[in-house]
Amino acid sequence: MSKPLILCLTAWLVLAACGPAPTEPSATTAAEPAKAETQVDHHNSQNSLDWAGTYRGVVPCADCEGIDTLLTLNMDNSYLLSTTYLGKEGDAIQQQGTFEWDAKGSVIQLLNQKEGPALYKVGENQLFQLDMAGQVITGDLAENYKLNKQAQQTQVKLTGVRWKLTELMGQAVPATEPDMTPYLEFAADNRVSGFAGCNQFTGAYETEGLRLQFKPMATTQKACLNGSVEDQFLSTIQGIDNYSLSDSGLAFYKARTAALARFTAVQVQP
Repeated sequence: MSKPLILCLTAWLVLAACGPAPTEPSATTAAEPAKAETQVDHHNSQNSLDWAGTYRGVVPCADCEGIDTLLTLNMDNSYLLSTTYLGKEGDAIQQQGTFEWDAKGSVIQLLNQKEGPALYKVGENQLFQLDMAGQVITGDLAENYKLNKQAQQTQVKLTGVRWKLTELMGQAVPATEPDMTPYLEFAADNRVSGFAGCNQFTGAYETEGLRLQFKPMATTQKACLNGSVEDQFLSTIQGIDNYSLSDSGLAFYKARTAALARFTAVQVQP
């Protein structure tokens, strides 16, 4: 073998010996199965419970027989609080304002509260009054620091009424002549019909508690000079998922946002 060839082979063997050893599949890669992703539960009181409504209870009082507390929480995060000091003279103290949820969606704080507690933990059909530090009250009287949700007392019904639109996406609906204001009517057989501002519509709805959802609507095909209100009205009601009903009227919501549409009862159907 020639001398140059021997030198080349020697150099190649030296480089091969100094190079990195070939890698082998790690035990984790070759033998271990991929770990399942951790499932995070995002449900909380704010987005999972039917919390809107009126709660009542008689909580302990240091210098009276008890404080009769009536707290109404609305879907638009407004509240009305009425407190009566039992055994004392004087009328009920009325306070109203807005409330906000904590980061976990489990506790509400009544804002601009001038008298009484401001923090409540929201449970299934119950509110638990918390102390000033936001902690659950313990001790022998702990059970007395809770408010129970009241059954709806209003005689207003969703069905058998013509609901006339008064507000859409936060804007008042102006009166027109002739009256072209949208309205809708609910039937007991889960059918809904009404007027959208130009065309008539009909469809179906599903409701459970305060949950409400409309199925796709069928409309007449009348040509409209200005269909913007009609289009916005129909698209808005198709997107709602819950409602509130009181003596003041009907309101539609999407999740826990401000009211998307408000209605007033103008005609009771026979």
